[in-house]
Amino acid sequence: MKKVTNIIWQAKLEKKRNWLKATKLLQDGIREFPTEISLYQELADIYYAKRLIRKAISIYQKALSFKQDEDFILMRIGNCFLSLNEYRIALDYYKNIKDETPELLYNRAFAYSKINRIDDSIEILKKVITLKLTSEIPFVFLAELYFTKKQFETAIGYLNKAENIFGKQGTFHYLKGLAYSNQKNWLKAFVEFQKAEKLKANSSHFYRLYGIASEKIGRTSQAIDNLLSSIKISPTDPANYIELIKIYLAHDRIQEAYRIIRSSQKSVPLSFSLSLLHQQILSRLEQRNYKF
Repeated sequence: MKKVTNIIWQAKLEKKRNWLKATKLLQDGIREFPTEISLYQELADIYYAKRLIRKAISIYQKALSFKQDEDFILMRIGNCFLSLNEYRIALDYYKNIKDETPELLYNRAFAYSKINRIDDSIEILKKVITLKLTSEIPFVFLAELYFTKKQFETAIGYLNKAENIFGKQGTFHYLKGLAYSNQKNWLKAFVEFQKAEKLKANSSHFYRLYGIASEKIGRTSQAIDNLLSSIKISPTDPANYIELIKIYLAHDRIQEAYRIIRSSQKSVPLSFSLSLLHQQILSRLEQRNYKF
């Protein structure tokens, strides 16, 4: 209907300047055309974009009352509940959708993982990765689920498949390094982390793991540099300081350990682990008659 189309286009233009005025246009349109699903959809989409999720759900459900098997509305309602962390309700809506798109399957897998149905999530993702994909995310998610099951070789296998399809990416090497670290295969972990860094992996957690692997294969200087990088990126994370202090203590570099723990006290509360290390450092300094 031409008038309905005009209302929707007016609302689309208006929402960029004044989203409340856009909702008013759509509400007026709904009063005039109370069974026109597209008006409800546009109104609910605006509420969803503004993170007014409960309002969006209410409007989508009104639209659904006119056509209960409308896949796109079921999908949107499911996604709303997914964003509210109400995973079981989201799954109830998803299961009524006939067209199993990659997005639907991925969202179902995500919801299952959140209610600890890991095997169900894995089976769905195995189906997703057989489809024509434009993103590596389902492969990465699948690998992460195998991490939770401690099936690291399987996780590495899926990361390799992703690399064959999407090319080399820092995320793939980072996760393979993490898998090898869990297997205590430190040399392979180091190699993967090295490749990940060249591909711009640069999170605090990445540099901490890279530092640990570097130390395990005898590259202490590189380990220290990596852990200093992790502290620089995330100065409030006590784990970064703890790993660096452990390396200094292992190599009897007590004064450097002392300087790091003093530095940590400016950024993080003295945790139990840091407190123990602090006492250990003070004890060893006193044995050497170090003057504070």
